[in-house]
Parts: sequence; structure tokens; C-alpha cells
Amino acid sequence: MAVSDDPSAIAHNPAGLTSLKGTNVYNGICATILSSKYTSPNGHLEETVPQVFFPPNSFLTSDFGFDSVAFGLGIYSPFGIGGRKWSNSGLTRFASTENLIGTAMINPTFAWRVLPQLSLGVGLDILYSSNTMATMVDQSPLAAGAGRLSFKGAGFGVGCNLGLLLFPGEKLSFAFAYRSAIRVNHEGSLALERIAPPLQPVLGGGVFRTDANIALTFPHKFSWGLAYRPIPEVTLALDLEWFWWSSFKRPTLYLENEIPAAQLTDSPIAFDWKNSLLLTAGVDYKICDRFSLRGGYVFQQTPVPERTLSPGNPDSDQHYLSLGFGFRPGKWVIDGFYAIGFFLNRKA
Repeated sequence: MAVSDDPSAIAHNPAGLTSLKGTNVYNGICATILSSKYTSPNGHLEETVPQVFFPPNSFLTSDFGFDSVAFGLGIYSPFGIGGRKWSNSGLTRFASTENLIGTAMINPTFAWRVLPQLSLGVGLDILYSSNTMATMVDQSPLAAGAGRLSFKGAGFGVGCNLGLLLFPGEKLSFAFAYRSAIRVNHEGSLALERIAPPLQPVLGGGVFRTDANIALTFPHKFSWGLAYRPIPEVTLALDLEWFWWSSFKRPTLYLENEIPAAQLTDSPIAFDWKNSLLLTAGVDYKICDRFSLRGGYVFQQTPVPERTLSPGNPDSDQHYLSLGFGFRPGKWVIDGFYAIGFFLNRKA
């Protein structure tokens, strides 16, 4: 946030672009491995299907030869790409078997150094989001195997972001950024498969499909940052971010064709998420002009309350530790890092 030494500042604080001279390109990708475990009251264990996600990011900035302004374009995933997949025959099958969400942001930005000690930035957020949900349906009262109910949808939304970067001296910098909420209407289809024979006359066969949609409002985000350089070789950074996840209340899944006799009707989904905090602390030690070592710590508060905790959103408070490096062989920069996360156990 308060450290702006590469084009990825677009994703955190667009005001930092004025610290970059000339034209700069920054591309990256990371591998994210997610896993969850559920233990039933009688001690039976269920684990998610192993998955690896590769959210990419790409940033381009240029001052076009001007002294006090800069332009940028970022493409990245602001809310991640990932989710959970459980076995279709496991303990959680009637609660959730799949819950995947993917987001991608196109973020053009503009920054202006108003004063030598002050930069301002503004950007347009164009968010694409896809959503997949699936669960098995208990049809044992109808003397049939489990059915499968699923929804797939996607859509676009538009928002904006603002940033401020203040340099009161060579050793200190302060930052503030705001990113607006974005409403995305996910339009797609709902399908019920493997329908029990007694229900097939009502639903028109062994498979029922209908157009469906659900609107999700991704949260406002307020961010504050502080960077301190006790000596030229060392930078200490502290960021605080506040996510307005209470926007995830009780969205409704609307069906174009409702079948009340089969209980297939418009359905509110109880998220009731709460606002949450993200705290990040890091250190960068420049060993020489070309090489830096980095370390960091992150605390992420879960927005998911206990009353709506489910296999579809098995979230909890998290602690992360990371190590990384930066290598600059001439005009090129190579960054790498590894982070490990510790999720606290929860009961539902």
C-alpha cells in the first residue's frame, strides 16, 4: 500500500504509480493449493478433493514522458479463484459437493503527483465473476438414489477505486485507498439430474433445466498503509484492510421456470456474512542493488459467521507466513515467494 516500487501498485493503491518512471510491465502467476477437512460428531472424517488454482496477474504502467502523471492497466483476481469440491458420496454431499468462484478484474488507472509529497490515484473496476454451486439431493424417501442439483452462472459488474500516497519525509510514507462495492448479476442455468421416477412426470423427465440468476455484491474495501525506512536498505510495511462483506446477506437464486410441486422455486441463500479485517506486515532487506530478501505475516479474519458456516464455505480465521526475494538483473525484475496458511478449526 505505502510501498510503490512496481506496477502491481494498481491492485493496491493507484496513487503509487507516480513513483515509477518510464514504461513498466509486471506479469506473474502463483499456485494456490486449498484443502479442507470435516469431522462429524461421531468421528468420521471427510476431506475435499485436491485442487490447485493458478490466478494470474498482469500490469502495465507508463508516464508517457510526463513528470507528474502516470497511467496504468491491471488485470488480476481481486477476490481469488478457488473453492471447495467434496465427494459426491461423502458425509457433506447433501450440504455441498462443489462451490467454486472465480474473479477477474480489468482496472485502468490514472495517478497525479499533486505535490512533491502527495500523489492521488483513481481507477475504473470492471469485474468478471463466475459461480458454480452443486449439491446432492436425498431421494431415499422416493426409493431412489441421490439426485444432483447444480447452478452455473457468470456476469460483469463495474465499480471504481481511489488512492492517496503521502511522503512527509524520506523515511515515512502513508497510504489510503478505497475500492467500491460491485454488484454482479450471475446469469446461467440450474439443473436437477438423476431425478427419481416418481418425480419425472412433474419435471418432464430424468433431467430438469431452467435459466436462473443470482446477484452478488462484492464488498467495499477501505485500506490504510504505513511504510518506514529506518535505513536505506530496510523497508518495514504495515497494511490494514477493512472488507464490507456484510454485502453478502441473503441473495436470492431466481428460477425462470419454477416447479413448486417439486420444491424448485426462487430460493434465498443465507450467507449473512460480516465485515472483516485483514492485517499485513512485511519487511524488505536490500542486500545489494540487485538482490532483496523479504518476509511477511498476514492475519485474515473470516467473514463467515458460525450460524451460516457450511461445507460450501468452510472458512475460518487465518494466519499466513511468507518468505520471498527480489532479483534485478539490469532492467528485468524477478520476484518469488512462498506462503503457508494456517486455518483455525471451527465447529458448526
